[in-house]
Amino acid sequence: MRKKTNASQIELDGMTLPIDTWDGKYYCYVEPLERIKRELDTMLQYHNKVFVFRLDVRGYQYCATNDPITDFLRSFIKWLKNHYGMKRVGYAWCREVETAKKQHYHLLFMLDGDKVKTVGIVDSKDRKADGKNGLFERLEHIASIQNLSIHLPKKPTYMIKRSDLETGELTKYQQAFYRSSYLAKERGKKLKAERANSFSTSRLKRPIDKQLQLI
Repeated sequence: MRKKTNASQIELDGMTLPIDTWDGKYYCYVEPLERIKRELDTMLQYHNKVFVFRLDVRGYQYCATNDPITDFLRSFIKWLKNHYGMKRVGYAWCREVETAKKQHYHLLFMLDGDKVKTVGIVDSKDRKADGKNGLFERLEHIASIQNLSIHLPKKPTYMIKRSDLETGELTKYQQAFYRSSYLAKERGKKLKAERANSFSTSRLKRPIDKQLQLI
């Protein structure tokens, strides 16, 4: 049986971190929380700053497999590596199917914060690209080609600095982890007879010569 919790905090690797259970109303699965933390910590071992942002992706038709999100991620990561010269991209996603038999995905991206500092949109009703880097514009382009739609939640971005963590300033880290815990919630993960995986992450290789120091 998969371990889950409806507590407001969880202890992982000796850290006490906040999680979004709506004051105990919902449960979060523990394994996804562990895997998200591992990918985030690995990115921080490689990079002085890590830019984290949330994104939602919806399909217009039901699909029994996760091919839509696999293809979406493959295209976006390829563009990131070509456009920014990124060597690695951290991510996590969850699949949800609730009352309507049509899946949607919640995503979390973890990128090199020295190369990306914004999703490139103006926080307004029209949400036009601001020209700073075009992340959101590229995401929209990929989604349109693949017959998907995307949505950027309110205040979806966090910049985590390794130097802050080393001095004991964990605010941004905690905020980003709290937001990411939404991907681990139990509700909506499975519709009866569904066999597709409901959660996955990148599998970044940890550097053997570096260790993240958290106070």
